[in-house]
Amino acid sequence: MSRIARDGLMSKLKAILFNCSLKPKREKSSTQAMLDKVIRVFEQRDVSCKVIHAVDASIEFGVKTDMGGKDKWPAIHDQVLKADIIVIGTPIWMGQRCSVCQMVIERLDALLNETNDVGQLPLYNKVVGACVVGNEDGAQIVASGILYNLMQLGATIPPNSEAYWVGMAGGKDDFIDVGLSDEYVKELVSYMGNNLVHMAEILRANPIPAVGNVS
Repeated sequence: MSRIARDGLMSKLKAILFNCSLKPKREKSSTQAMLDKVIRVFEQRDVSCKVIHAVDASIEFGVKTDMGGKDKWPAIHDQVLKADIIVIGTPIWMGQRCSVCQMVIERLDALLNETNDVGQLPLYNKVVGACVVGNEDGAQIVASGILYNLMQLGATIPPNSEAYWVGMAGGKDDFIDVGLSDEYVKELVSYMGNNLVHMAEILRANPIPAVGNVS
């Protein structure tokens, strides 16, 4: 069970998942299909899940927590800080993470100017994972870039915290068309989902101490 005693109370672990597809939410996307697989693992472990479909979320470009105007990132920022698990899902475009994913990472960059309640970077004691879909190649380099960026913000990267699928070179089919039942993907999702929950439970019960981690 993913309920950890804290101050005499029992609370669910919380996961926030970013769908960085270029498609609006109303359209089916391979990115969401992959995230759905991870969500099923989380829900089996009693984790509460929230999906942010970034392209529809009125997120402005920038590197501040609040870009003003109609920017909706501040509310998302608050949800990130309340989460125990953060997963970023992105398609591959031109061999790289897509522009929407880059925008989300850039908005998270503002966390470098903030601290948690003991003076650490805000993503300390949070775990992160990446889901990547696309054709041809690039999944591992895209996932490694996302995870490295989030590690710089204080997040913990558990073992096997990526799940990905890539189609054949020059292929026209997407994950949602031909890869949903892929056994290797199923294995990656299981590793990722369970390890994220397991490490989040450990950090909830035994937070990384502030000694040596406060600027």
